Amino acid sequence: MPVVTVQLWTGRTVNQKRRLVAAITDAMVQHADCGPDHLHVIIQDVPKDSWGRAGALGIDNEPASPDEPAPPRAPRILGFAHMLLQVADIDASRRFYADLLGFTERKAKPLADGRPFVPFRQGIALTTGGPGKPAQIDHIAFRVSGVDALAARLKQGGVTFFEDLHDGIYGRTIYVADPDGNKVELYEEPR
Repeated sequence: MPVVTVQLWTGRTVNQKRRLVAAITDAMVQHADCGPDHLHVIIQDVPKDSWGRAGALGIDNEPASPDEPAPPRAPRILGFAHMLLQVADIDASRRFYADLLGFTERKAKPLADGRPFVPFRQGIALTTGGPGKPAQIDHIAFRVSGVDALAARLKQGGVTFFEDLHDGIYGRTIYVADPDGNKVELYEEPR
């Protein structure tokens, strides 16, 4: 029974911990031949006043005043998040991805528009395009930081917006078009 213990300063969100546990599990399955059902990941939150480095406590590196705002985070792409793939036959596609390729289904919130939805841990999800619509990629999504500044930069660059900055299901979100008109979702998760 493998056990991975991670010690972090307190302050990570539950979503951050979920992603960390999923990533550690995936890495252990891929690189250490562990079965995911037998792997335990333990996250230990340690207060900054109980963690020292280079002769100082973590709290000694805090801003001088709790009212002093943290400097704005520079926008940057953190990584690929997911792709929603429109398919003609969702059951046939589920069999292909899950049964033939070995993708693993995961739990997720349903789509807001009520379409059937099959998400996989490997980063894609399947849905239907609706009657008479051709199969295509619905959109590509990326987790980002600094989405407000990124939205401003994209507007300044003349990028077409499908949806302006709004509170989406994953956090602050924009939908933009790439040069070929593909829909790209950029979202920043709440802290």
